[in-house]
Amino acid sequence: MAAQKLRILLSAFVCHPDKGSEEGVGWNWLKELAKEHEVYALISDFLGQEEPVRAAVDRLPYRDNIHLIFIPMPQGSKLMMALFPRFEFYNLCVEWQKQAFIEAQELLETVTIDLVHHVTYGSWTIPSYLSRLPKPFILGPVTGSQSVPLVGYSFLPAKGIVQEMIRMAYFIWTRLTSVAARETVRKAELVLCGNLETLNEIRRMRDSETTFLMSDSGIPKLPEGLSKTEKPESAEICLLWAGLIEPRKNFGLLLQALQRLPSNISWRLLVVGSGVLLPYWKKKVIQAGLQSKIEFLGQVPYREMSSYYQRADIFVFPSLREGSPNVILEAMAYKLPVIGLKLNGTATVLSEDCGILVNVGSKKQIVHDFASAITSLAEAPELRRKIGEKGYERVKSFYTWEQRGKKMSFLYQSVLNTAS
Repeated sequence: MAAQKLRILLSAFVCHPDKGSEEGVGWNWLKELAKEHEVYALISDFLGQEEPVRAAVDRLPYRDNIHLIFIPMPQGSKLMMALFPRFEFYNLCVEWQKQAFIEAQELLETVTIDLVHHVTYGSWTIPSYLSRLPKPFILGPVTGSQSVPLVGYSFLPAKGIVQEMIRMAYFIWTRLTSVAARETVRKAELVLCGNLETLNEIRRMRDSETTFLMSDSGIPKLPEGLSKTEKPESAEICLLWAGLIEPRKNFGLLLQALQRLPSNISWRLLVVGSGVLLPYWKKKVIQAGLQSKIEFLGQVPYREMSSYYQRADIFVFPSLREGSPNVILEAMAYKLPVIGLKLNGTATVLSEDCGILVNVGSKKQIVHDFASAITSLAEAPELRRKIGEKGYERVKSFYTWEQRGKKMSFLYQSVLNTAS
Protein backbone atom coordinates (compact mmCIF):
# COMPACT_ATOMS: atom_id res chain seq x y z
CA MET A 1 0.00 0.00 0.00
CA ALA A 2 1.34 3.44 -0.93
CA ALA A 3 2.34 5.72 1.92
CA GLN A 4 0.14 8.68 2.75
CA LYS A 5 1.59 11.75 1.08
CA LEU A 6 2.64 14.20 3.77
CA ARG A 7 4.13 17.67 3.84
CA ILE A 8 7.50 17.42 5.54
CA LEU A 9 9.65 20.31 6.75
CA LEU A 10 13.20 18.96 6.46
CA SER A 11 16.13 20.64 8.19
CA ALA A 12 19.29 19.78 6.21
CA PHE A 13 21.99 22.30 7.08
CA VAL A 14 24.47 20.50 4.80
CA CYS A 15 23.15 18.89 1.64
CA HIS A 16 25.12 18.16 -1.55
CA PRO A 17 24.40 15.70 -4.39
CA ASP A 18 28.06 15.08 -5.28
CA LYS A 19 29.59 14.52 -1.85
CA GLY A 20 29.66 11.86 0.81
CA SER A 21 29.65 12.23 4.60
CA GLU A 22 27.14 14.65 6.16
CA GLU A 23 26.52 16.49 2.87
CA GLY A 24 25.56 13.23 1.17
CA VAL A 25 23.32 12.29 4.10
CA GLY A 26 21.38 15.55 3.76
CA TRP A 27 20.96 15.10 0.02
CA ASN A 28 19.87 11.47 0.20
CA TRP A 29 17.24 12.19 2.83
CA LEU A 30 15.86 14.99 0.66
CA LYS A 31 15.89 12.90 -2.52
CA GLU A 32 14.39 9.79 -0.94
CA LEU A 33 11.68 11.41 1.15
CA ALA A 34 10.47 13.45 -1.83
CA LYS A 35 9.62 10.27 -3.73
CA GLU A 36 6.52 9.84 -1.56
CA HIS A 37 6.08 13.17 0.20
CA GLU A 38 6.12 16.89 -0.43
CA VAL A 39 9.30 18.22 1.16
CA TYR A 40 10.12 21.78 2.18
CA ALA A 41 13.88 21.77 2.77
CA LEU A 42 15.76 24.31 4.88
CA ILE A 43 19.39 24.28 3.66
CA SER A 44 22.36 26.54 4.33
CA ASP A 45 24.39 28.18 1.57
CA PHE A 46 27.50 26.77 3.27
CA LEU A 47 30.16 25.23 0.98
CA GLY A 48 28.49 26.54 -2.17
CA GLN A 49 25.65 24.04 -1.95
CA GLU A 50 22.85 26.00 -3.57
CA GLU A 51 23.78 25.71 -7.25
CA PRO A 52 24.50 21.94 -7.33
CA VAL A 53 21.42 21.15 -5.22
CA ARG A 54 19.11 23.16 -7.47
CA ALA A 55 20.61 21.57 -10.58
CA ALA A 56 20.28 18.04 -9.14
CA VAL A 57 16.68 18.63 -8.04
CA ASP A 58 15.77 19.84 -11.53
CA ARG A 59 16.85 16.46 -12.91
CA LEU A 60 14.56 14.47 -10.61
CA PRO A 61 11.27 13.19 -12.10
CA TYR A 62 9.46 14.14 -8.88
CA ARG A 63 11.06 17.60 -8.58
CA ASP A 64 7.64 19.23 -8.05
CA ASN A 65 7.59 17.55 -4.62
CA ILE A 66 10.63 19.56 -3.52
CA HIS A 67 10.65 23.15 -2.29
CA LEU A 68 14.11 24.54 -1.52
CA ILE A 69 14.66 27.30 1.04
CA PHE A 70 18.29 28.41 1.27
CA ILE A 71 19.28 30.33 4.37
CA PRO A 72 22.57 32.30 4.39
CA MET A 73 25.33 31.25 6.74
CA PRO A 74 25.92 33.85 9.48
CA GLN A 75 29.14 35.83 9.32
CA GLY A 76 31.41 35.06 12.25
CA SER A 77 34.39 36.78 13.79
CA LYS A 78 37.60 36.23 11.83
CA LEU A 79 39.58 36.58 15.06
CA MET A 80 37.47 33.97 16.87
CA MET A 81 37.64 31.65 13.87
CA ALA A 82 41.43 31.93 13.89
CA LEU A 83 41.78 31.43 17.65
CA PHE A 84 38.92 29.03 18.42
CA PRO A 85 37.64 27.64 15.07
CA ARG A 86 35.60 24.76 16.48
CA PHE A 87 33.82 26.87 19.08
CA GLU A 88 33.17 29.70 16.64
CA PHE A 89 31.80 27.33 14.00
CA TYR A 90 29.51 25.77 16.59
CA ASN A 91 28.18 29.23 17.44
CA LEU A 92 27.57 29.97 13.74
CA CYS A 93 25.66 26.69 13.37
CA VAL A 94 23.48 27.61 16.34
CA GLU A 95 22.81 31.06 14.87
CA TRP A 96 21.83 29.45 11.58
CA GLN A 97 19.39 27.17 13.41
CA LYS A 98 17.78 30.25 14.97
CA GLN A 99 17.33 31.80 11.54
CA ALA A 100 15.92 28.52 10.24
CA PHE A 101 13.32 28.65 13.02
CA ILE A 102 12.24 32.15 11.93
CA GLU A 103 11.96 31.00 8.31
CA ALA A 104 9.94 27.98 9.41
CA GLN A 105 7.53 30.12 11.41
CA GLU A 106 6.89 32.27 8.33
CA LEU A 107 6.41 29.16 6.19
CA LEU A 108 3.78 27.77 8.56
CA GLU A 109 1.70 30.90 8.04
CA THR A 110 1.06 29.88 4.42
CA VAL A 111 1.73 26.13 4.23
CA THR A 112 0.19 23.31 6.26
CA ILE A 113 3.09 21.12 7.46
CA ASP A 114 2.45 17.64 8.86
CA LEU A 115 5.86 16.85 10.35
CA VAL A 116 9.23 18.43 11.02
CA HIS A 117 12.39 16.36 10.62
CA HIS A 118 15.98 17.45 11.43
CA VAL A 119 18.74 15.45 9.72
CA THR A 120 21.98 17.49 9.39
CA TYR A 121 24.24 18.33 11.02
CA GLY A 122 23.73 14.95 12.62
CA SER A 123 25.06 15.71 16.09
CA TRP A 124 22.58 16.04 18.92
CA THR A 125 24.80 18.68 20.55
CA ILE A 126 23.76 21.21 17.88
CA PRO A 127 20.22 22.26 18.79
CA SER A 128 17.34 22.48 16.32
CA TYR A 129 14.90 25.19 17.35
CA LEU A 130 12.37 23.65 15.00
CA SER A 131 11.39 21.46 17.95
CA ARG A 132 9.57 24.56 19.24
CA LEU A 133 7.18 24.60 16.29
CA PRO A 134 3.60 23.39 17.00
CA LYS A 135 4.17 20.28 14.87
CA PRO A 136 5.41 16.73 15.54
CA PHE A 137 9.21 16.83 15.51
CA ILE A 138 11.63 14.01 14.65
CA LEU A 139 15.35 14.25 15.42
CA GLY A 140 17.95 12.25 13.59
CA PRO A 141 19.55 9.94 13.07
CA VAL A 142 22.05 11.78 15.26
CA THR A 143 25.35 10.88 16.84
CA GLY A 144 27.71 12.93 19.01
CA SER A 145 28.39 10.81 22.11
CA GLN A 146 31.28 8.75 20.72
CA SER A 147 34.81 9.41 21.98
CA VAL A 148 38.37 8.20 21.49
CA PRO A 149 39.39 5.50 24.00
CA LEU A 150 42.37 6.37 26.17
CA VAL A 151 44.65 3.86 24.44
CA GLY A 152 43.85 5.52 21.12
CA TYR A 153 45.86 8.60 22.01
CA SER A 154 49.05 6.51 21.99
CA PHE A 155 48.73 6.17 18.20
CA LEU A 156 48.49 9.92 17.59
CA PRO A 157 51.24 12.47 16.99
CA ALA A 158 51.47 15.36 19.46
CA LYS A 159 49.46 17.64 17.16
CA GLY A 160 46.74 15.01 16.89
CA ILE A 161 46.54 14.56 20.65
CA VAL A 162 46.05 18.30 21.11
CA GLN A 163 43.36 18.41 18.41
CA GLU A 164 41.44 15.50 19.91
CA MET A 165 41.67 16.97 23.40
CA ILE A 166 40.28 20.26 22.09
CA ARG A 167 37.50 18.35 20.37
CA MET A 168 36.65 16.49 23.57
CA ALA A 169 36.67 19.74 25.54
CA TYR A 170 34.28 21.19 22.96
CA PHE A 171 31.84 18.31 23.24
CA ILE A 172 31.97 18.24 27.04
CA TRP A 173 31.31 21.97 27.05
CA THR A 174 28.35 21.72 24.68
CA ARG A 175 26.88 18.78 26.59
CA LEU A 176 27.07 20.67 29.86
CA THR A 177 26.00 24.11 28.67
CA SER A 178 23.62 23.64 25.73
CA VAL A 179 20.20 23.82 27.31
CA ALA A 180 18.74 24.21 23.80
CA ALA A 181 20.30 20.92 22.63
CA ARG A 182 18.78 19.02 25.54
CA GLU A 183 15.48 20.75 24.93
CA THR A 184 15.60 19.57 21.31
CA VAL A 185 16.19 15.99 22.45
CA ARG A 186 13.41 16.05 25.03
CA LYS A 187 10.79 17.70 22.82
CA ALA A 188 11.17 15.29 19.91
CA GLU A 189 8.40 12.75 19.41
CA LEU A 190 11.08 10.42 18.08
CA VAL A 191 14.88 10.40 18.30
CA LEU A 192 16.93 8.16 16.02
CA CYS A 193 20.51 7.44 17.11
CA GLY A 194 23.36 6.43 14.81
CA ASN A 195 25.41 4.48 17.34
CA LEU A 196 25.05 2.80 20.72
CA GLU A 197 26.99 5.45 22.66
CA THR A 198 24.57 8.14 21.51
CA LEU A 199 21.55 5.89 22.08
CA ASN A 200 22.56 5.21 25.66
CA GLU A 201 23.23 8.87 26.47
CA ILE A 202 20.00 10.15 24.92
CA ARG A 203 17.93 7.45 26.61
CA ARG A 204 19.05 8.93 29.92
CA MET A 205 17.40 12.21 28.88
CA ARG A 206 14.05 10.99 27.57
CA ASP A 207 11.59 8.12 27.05
CA SER A 208 13.56 5.11 25.82
CA GLU A 209 10.54 3.69 23.95
CA THR A 210 10.70 6.53 21.41
CA THR A 211 14.49 6.52 21.15
CA PHE A 212 16.12 3.83 19.07
CA LEU A 213 19.01 2.88 16.85
CA MET A 214 19.14 3.79 13.15
CA SER A 215 22.29 4.43 11.17
CA ASP A 216 22.28 7.70 9.26
CA SER A 217 24.43 6.10 6.56
CA GLY A 218 23.18 4.46 3.41
CA ILE A 219 23.93 3.53 -0.19
CA PRO A 220 22.00 5.39 -2.91
CA LYS A 221 22.36 2.53 -5.40
CA LEU A 222 24.09 -0.82 -5.21
CA PRO A 223 26.80 -1.30 -7.84
CA GLU A 224 25.89 -3.78 -10.55
CA GLY A 225 27.89 -6.37 -12.44
CA LEU A 226 30.61 -6.71 -9.81
CA SER A 227 33.23 -9.31 -10.56
CA LYS A 228 36.45 -9.80 -8.62
CA THR A 229 39.26 -11.65 -10.35
CA GLU A 230 40.45 -14.52 -8.21
CA LYS A 231 44.05 -13.95 -7.13
CA PRO A 232 46.50 -16.67 -6.20
CA GLU A 233 47.76 -16.55 -2.62
CA SER A 234 51.14 -15.22 -3.78
CA ALA A 235 49.64 -12.25 -5.71
CA GLU A 236 49.95 -8.67 -4.47
CA ILE A 237 47.08 -7.69 -2.18
CA CYS A 238 45.60 -4.23 -2.66
CA LEU A 239 44.56 -2.53 0.58
CA LEU A 240 42.37 0.58 0.47
CA TRP A 241 42.03 3.47 2.91
CA ALA A 242 39.47 6.20 2.15
CA GLY A 243 38.66 9.24 4.27
CA LEU A 244 40.09 12.27 5.97
CA ILE A 245 43.67 12.04 7.17
CA GLU A 246 43.05 13.55 10.58
CA PRO A 247 43.78 12.36 14.13
CA ARG A 248 40.67 10.26 14.77
CA LYS A 249 41.14 8.26 11.55
CA ASN A 250 44.23 6.70 13.18
CA PHE A 251 46.63 6.19 10.27
CA GLY A 252 49.37 5.53 12.83
CA LEU A 253 47.82 2.18 13.80
CA LEU A 254 47.66 1.07 10.17
CA LEU A 255 51.27 2.07 9.52
CA GLN A 256 52.46 0.10 12.54
CA ALA A 257 50.38 -2.93 11.55
CA LEU A 258 51.73 -2.91 7.99
CA GLN A 259 55.30 -3.01 9.30
CA ARG A 260 54.45 -6.23 11.13
CA LEU A 261 53.08 -8.16 8.16
CA PRO A 262 54.92 -11.38 7.27
CA SER A 263 57.55 -10.94 4.57
CA ASN A 264 55.86 -13.50 2.31
CA ILE A 265 52.79 -11.23 1.86
CA SER A 266 53.01 -8.90 -1.11
CA TRP A 267 50.85 -5.82 -0.55
CA ARG A 268 50.12 -2.29 -1.69
CA LEU A 269 48.12 0.40 0.12
CA LEU A 270 46.08 3.04 -1.69
CA VAL A 271 45.34 6.08 0.48
CA VAL A 272 42.45 8.15 -0.85
CA GLY A 273 41.87 11.42 0.97
CA SER A 274 43.57 14.44 2.42
CA GLY A 275 43.66 16.23 5.74
CA VAL A 276 45.69 18.08 8.32
CA LEU A 277 48.02 15.16 9.03
CA LEU A 278 48.76 14.22 5.42
CA PRO A 279 52.26 15.83 5.33
CA TYR A 280 53.11 14.23 8.69
CA TRP A 281 52.18 10.70 7.62
CA LYS A 282 53.84 11.06 4.22
CA LYS A 283 57.05 11.84 6.07
CA LYS A 284 56.59 8.88 8.41
CA VAL A 285 55.99 6.53 5.47
CA ILE A 286 59.30 7.64 3.92
CA GLN A 287 61.08 7.17 7.26
CA ALA A 288 59.66 3.64 7.44
CA GLY A 289 60.94 2.92 3.92
CA LEU A 290 57.44 2.11 2.64
CA GLN A 291 57.04 4.85 0.03
CA SER A 292 57.13 2.28 -2.79
CA LYS A 293 54.25 0.34 -1.22
CA ILE A 294 51.99 3.17 0.01
CA GLU A 295 50.46 5.50 -2.57
CA PHE A 296 48.85 8.76 -1.43
CA LEU A 297 46.25 9.70 -4.05
CA GLY A 298 44.88 12.85 -2.41
CA GLN A 299 41.26 13.92 -2.52
CA VAL A 300 39.27 11.98 -5.12
CA PRO A 301 35.83 13.16 -6.35
CA TYR A 302 33.05 11.10 -4.80
CA ARG A 303 31.83 9.87 -8.19
CA GLU A 304 35.28 8.45 -9.00
CA MET A 305 35.60 6.26 -5.91
CA SER A 306 34.05 3.27 -7.67
CA SER A 307 37.27 2.43 -9.52
CA TYR A 308 39.27 2.27 -6.28
CA TYR A 309 36.74 0.07 -4.51
CA GLN A 310 36.80 -2.31 -7.47
CA ARG A 311 40.59 -2.36 -7.57
CA ALA A 312 40.98 -3.15 -3.86
CA ASP A 313 40.95 -6.54 -2.08
CA ILE A 314 40.60 -5.38 1.54
CA PHE A 315 39.27 -2.15 3.06
CA VAL A 316 41.18 -1.01 6.16
CA PHE A 317 39.42 1.30 8.60
CA PRO A 318 41.33 1.84 11.89
CA SER A 319 39.29 4.90 12.95
CA LEU A 320 39.07 5.64 16.69
CA ARG A 321 35.89 7.70 16.64
CA GLU A 322 32.97 7.41 14.24
CA GLY A 323 29.36 8.44 14.29
CA SER A 324 27.97 6.21 11.56
CA PRO A 325 30.64 5.67 8.88
CA ASN A 326 29.21 5.60 5.38
CA VAL A 327 32.54 4.66 3.84
CA ILE A 328 32.29 1.18 5.41
CA LEU A 329 28.94 0.65 3.70
CA GLU A 330 30.43 1.77 0.39
CA ALA A 331 33.25 -0.76 0.76
CA MET A 332 30.79 -3.53 1.67
CA ALA A 333 28.62 -2.61 -1.31
CA TYR A 334 31.66 -3.36 -3.49
CA LYS A 335 32.07 -6.73 -1.77
CA LEU A 336 35.21 -5.74 0.12
CA PRO A 337 35.96 -7.37 3.48
CA VAL A 338 36.48 -4.64 6.07
CA ILE A 339 38.91 -4.48 9.00
CA GLY A 340 37.98 -1.99 11.72
CA LEU A 341 38.07 -1.40 15.46
CA LYS A 342 35.26 -2.62 17.69
CA LEU A 343 34.22 0.90 18.60
CA ASN A 344 31.14 3.16 18.35
CA GLY A 345 29.83 3.67 14.80
CA THR A 346 32.16 1.11 13.24
CA ALA A 347 30.84 -1.66 15.48
CA THR A 348 27.25 -0.53 14.80
CA VAL A 349 27.54 -0.72 11.01
CA LEU A 350 30.00 -3.61 10.60
CA SER A 351 28.96 -7.07 11.76
CA GLU A 352 31.41 -9.86 12.53
CA ASP A 353 30.52 -11.85 9.41
CA CYS A 354 31.16 -8.88 7.07
CA GLY A 355 34.70 -8.20 8.19
CA ILE A 356 36.99 -8.32 11.18
CA LEU A 357 36.36 -6.17 14.25
CA VAL A 358 39.54 -5.76 16.29
CA ASN A 359 39.05 -5.53 20.05
CA VAL A 360 40.41 -2.43 21.75
CA GLY A 361 42.66 -3.37 24.65
CA SER A 362 46.34 -2.50 24.89
CA LYS A 363 48.33 -0.78 22.16
CA LYS A 364 50.44 -3.89 21.56
CA GLN A 365 47.35 -6.08 21.28
CA ILE A 366 45.59 -3.71 18.85
CA VAL A 367 48.59 -3.51 16.51
CA HIS A 368 49.12 -7.28 16.66
CA ASP A 369 45.45 -8.07 16.00
CA PHE A 370 45.13 -5.55 13.18
CA ALA A 371 48.20 -6.99 11.46
CA SER A 372 46.86 -10.52 12.01
CA ALA A 373 43.53 -9.54 10.47
CA ILE A 374 45.25 -8.23 7.34
CA THR A 375 47.38 -11.38 7.18
CA SER A 376 44.46 -13.78 7.53
CA LEU A 377 42.50 -12.09 4.75
CA ALA A 378 45.53 -11.65 2.51
CA GLU A 379 46.31 -15.37 2.70
CA ALA A 380 42.74 -16.58 2.07
CA PRO A 381 41.11 -15.52 -1.23
CA GLU A 382 38.04 -17.65 -0.58
CA LEU A 383 37.55 -16.09 2.87
CA ARG A 384 37.76 -12.63 1.32
CA ARG A 385 35.13 -13.61 -1.22
CA LYS A 386 32.75 -15.06 1.39
CA ILE A 387 33.07 -12.07 3.71
CA GLY A 388 32.64 -9.68 0.78
CA GLU A 389 29.43 -11.42 -0.27
CA LYS A 390 28.09 -11.25 3.30
CA GLY A 391 28.83 -7.52 3.41
CA TYR A 392 27.06 -6.93 0.12
CA GLU A 393 23.98 -8.79 1.35
CA ARG A 394 23.99 -6.82 4.61
CA VAL A 395 24.00 -3.52 2.74
CA LYS A 396 21.35 -4.76 0.33
CA SER A 397 19.12 -5.88 3.21
CA PHE A 398 19.51 -2.96 5.62
CA TYR A 399 21.41 0.03 4.24
CA THR A 400 20.02 1.30 0.94
CA TRP A 401 18.53 4.79 0.88
CA GLU A 402 15.39 3.39 -0.69
CA GLN A 403 14.85 1.32 2.45
CA ARG A 404 15.65 4.37 4.57
CA GLY A 405 12.88 6.33 2.85
CA LYS A 406 10.30 3.56 3.27
CA LYS A 407 11.23 3.07 6.91
CA MET A 408 10.92 6.77 7.58
CA SER A 409 7.50 6.93 5.91
CA PHE A 410 6.36 4.19 8.29
CA LEU A 411 7.78 6.10 11.27
CA TYR A 412 6.14 9.33 10.14
CA GLN A 413 2.76 7.63 10.09
CA SER A 414 3.39 6.06 13.50
CA VAL A 415 4.20 9.47 14.98
CA LEU A 416 1.10 11.04 13.45
CA ASN A 417 -1.10 8.18 14.67
CA THR A 418 0.26 8.62 18.20
CA ALA A 419 -0.18 12.41 18.10
CA SER A 420 -3.79 12.23 16.86
